[in-house]
Amino acid sequence: MDREEFFTEDVLADKIYDRAVIRKLLSYVLRYKASAFLSVFIVLITTVLFLLCPYLFGYAIDHGISKGDKTLVYRTALAILGIQTLRLILVVVQSYNIQAIGQKVMLDVRMELFRHVQSLPVSFFDKNPVGRVVTRLTNDIAAIGELFSAGVIVVIGDVFIIIGIFVAMVMLNGKLALITLSVFPIIVIIALWFGKHMKNSFREIRRKLARINAYLNENITGMKVVQLFNREKKNYKKFDEINDDYLKEQVRYIRYFAVFQPAINMVSALAVGLVLWYGARRYMHGFLTLGVLVSFLAYIHDLFDPIRDIVEKYNIFQGAMASSERVFGLMQEPAEVDYVIPHPSREVSRKDFKGDIEFQNIWFAYNGNDYVLKDISFRIKPGQSVALVGVTGSGKTSIASILTRLYEIQKGTILLDQIDIRKIEKVGLRYVVGLVSQDVFLFAGTLRDNITLFNPIPTATVLETIGALGLMPFIDRMSGGLDMEIAERGANLSVGERQFISLSRIILYDPRVIILDEATSSMDPLSEVLIQNAMQKVTQARTSIFIAHRLSTILHCDKIIVLNKGKKVEEGSHEELLRLGGLYSQLYRVYMKEELIGHG
Repeated sequence: MDREEFFTEDVLADKIYDRAVIRKLLSYVLRYKASAFLSVFIVLITTVLFLLCPYLFGYAIDHGISKGDKTLVYRTALAILGIQTLRLILVVVQSYNIQAIGQKVMLDVRMELFRHVQSLPVSFFDKNPVGRVVTRLTNDIAAIGELFSAGVIVVIGDVFIIIGIFVAMVMLNGKLALITLSVFPIIVIIALWFGKHMKNSFREIRRKLARINAYLNENITGMKVVQLFNREKKNYKKFDEINDDYLKEQVRYIRYFAVFQPAINMVSALAVGLVLWYGARRYMHGFLTLGVLVSFLAYIHDLFDPIRDIVEKYNIFQGAMASSERVFGLMQEPAEVDYVIPHPSREVSRKDFKGDIEFQNIWFAYNGNDYVLKDISFRIKPGQSVALVGVTGSGKTSIASILTRLYEIQKGTILLDQIDIRKIEKVGLRYVVGLVSQDVFLFAGTLRDNITLFNPIPTATVLETIGALGLMPFIDRMSGGLDMEIAERGANLSVGERQFISLSRIILYDPRVIILDEATSSMDPLSEVLIQNAMQKVTQARTSIFIAHRLSTILHCDKIIVLNKGKKVEEGSHEELLRLGGLYSQLYRVYMKEELIGHG
């Protein structure tokens, strides 16, 4: 497959009008009814004022200049000046008003979309790249804002002006109006032809810009690999090709645009010539006044500006419609279900929670019927520490995922203090069940922010917690202490320092059940000792589940559950499982052999 096909969603939609999308956009605009009606009212008033000026030109010529009435000429001039001044003021008010509506609509859409994205299940993000979601929240909503800033109301005003000019022409002189209308089919043909070609070119521009963004993202993210394998010149050459391709398409679009303007101007000149020729003949024979002819010529001059404006904004509207479809499509993605079973019992109280966990015949699959957990059953008593052991892909992390309800099970029942967790509010569930993951996510901010997760927890409480865990050495080695700025993705921290943050977070969060998923993998010996000691303190008087490949971290556990290919194959203490001589015994022998080789 050509790589460009991955970005087909970034091109324009085939239709500029979609009733459902328009209705949805209007629902946001109507939140500001007063401002919206004010805009429509101003459009009507400015259109009428716009149409008055050419008429007054003709009236001044026929009734003032031709009759030598200086007073009428002066009054007409002042009237035109007043009309234009009032129109200018209204245009300024209109511009501010419509921009304000656009910004408010963008804010509402962005906040609603962000709230919805936060409610989506983790499975959604497994299937959709983060960049795509970010694009919806940024570029696509910006395109919707452009629909307002470019002037949806202005285009409506353009339509009113075109209709108004034709009505004024017919009222002034029907035959001259027909002469003017005779060139209109030419305008329609030109607009359709150029609209089609500019649309295709604009479509290619969007597609090729997506290629540039994707290539830049890939290279900047993978800069370490690029430099280690001396790919700079080759990647530069490839980017030059992509960039040049984009430039050629931009030039093609500019070429269409450059030809379109003169084409409209030529039709405008043709209309002026026809009206001047026919109007002059009518004037010479006394069937037409000079003022009416001048008014007609002024109206013809004003007629082609809104036509040109509408065609030029065609791609903006089409892009905004495509972006609206994508934004509203994301809003229609089903949110994370809080209660799977109707009539929830209650939110779990940390005070009353004991920490009794029971899995009853659990079946779970990420996709379809490809089960990663198959008929799993076990029980963990309050305060027990249990280890989940097995080779990669045996289902250990999946158990952590379904216990925190990041994913929903397909069959079976998970009981928490004898309550089906599908009856428990997810917020309440995650207050009492905490997870320390191998992959610690860090936010932009200080060390304190990442430990407290931006909650207003006093510094003394944070330091007391860290000291109680025996993790003060991590603070001591960090410049600035709790005020140290964390680089993007924690690039300035070691694996141990990241796990230190994760453990500090979890103890401040104070859950009654703690799941530790590969918490000491890829860690230096000194950090590992500190983290393991802290883990033992954290798990005291709490129900705890350890997921680990390194068996040294789980020897102290009350019980070990051995998984293989999604099934529970063994269960018991370390000594019991060794005597059993099964899979755990094999894993332990391999582990001890590696340890001996490592120390040898």
